[in-house]
Amino acid sequence: MSLLTLLAVEENVIVLTESPRAWVEAHGLNILFIIAGSWLIARVAIAIVHGVLINAMKDHYYKSDTDRKKRADTLHGVISAVIKLVMFLVATVMIVDEMGINTAPLLASAGVLGVALGIGAQSFIKDFVSGILIISENQFRVGDVVELDTVSTPISGTVESITVRTTILRDINGTRHHVPNGNILVASNSTFGYSNINELLVVDQDTNLEKVTEIIDKVGAEMSADSKFGPYIKEQLTMARVGGYNERGLALSIRGKTAPGKQWDVTSELYSRLQSELKKAKIKVPVSPLVTNQKS
Repeated sequence: MSLLTLLAVEENVIVLTESPRAWVEAHGLNILFIIAGSWLIARVAIAIVHGVLINAMKDHYYKSDTDRKKRADTLHGVISAVIKLVMFLVATVMIVDEMGINTAPLLASAGVLGVALGIGAQSFIKDFVSGILIISENQFRVGDVVELDTVSTPISGTVESITVRTTILRDINGTRHHVPNGNILVASNSTFGYSNINELLVVDQDTNLEKVTEIIDKVGAEMSADSKFGPYIKEQLTMARVGGYNERGLALSIRGKTAPGKQWDVTSELYSRLQSELKKAKIKVPVSPLVTNQKS
């Protein structure tokens, strides 16, 4: 702090202690205006940004108005904090300047410090902006099962937490992953809106196709009518097509649609019931059945 700055501070302290009324008349009203104006500008800016945010958020990204409101409130809180901080800093500089203290050295020092911090905080800013976009666009939510393609390696698991800087995943082995939002290149959500079942079942080449189709469709119909699994199923499981021959036999495609995140429970029950029905009908399957998840 320069000598002139110290002298200005000392002068204000002396005037304030010896003649408070004179100090208030000289600076108090202006300082009050600065504080009130900063508060008003912050309120208006927050209201405008919040309104723009609400209009920019697409309704079909959200299950309900409540879910949409939660996302808006999250972003509203973050943006409000940033605007309040900026206005506080601006008001502080204006008040210091009003008191006759030269702010140029302070601003110069702050500028140098800001440049240094800016260089070191580039990744933080990138994470922050990416986090705001993830939350505002509702790309994924807490509880969703996702696969995140990052700059280093894909990471999949259940979302435990989302902040404006980091997404936390818990994978199937129980490992907890902290992923900086700025490192996420592609986010694939397996539990948004609905989930598809798209399975290949391989049976013996001599299998009667009409018979096995009847069994698959029957099992699908029974599961749709089931009190436990029926509510999970949006489109009944059926034999969709014959996928062709492979080294083990004849590949059949089974397809359906479930509630988000329920595809694994439904698939497990599907094969459990198919195993029983295929055995009763004496339909042969390979010794080592080829049962895989279709990619397309």
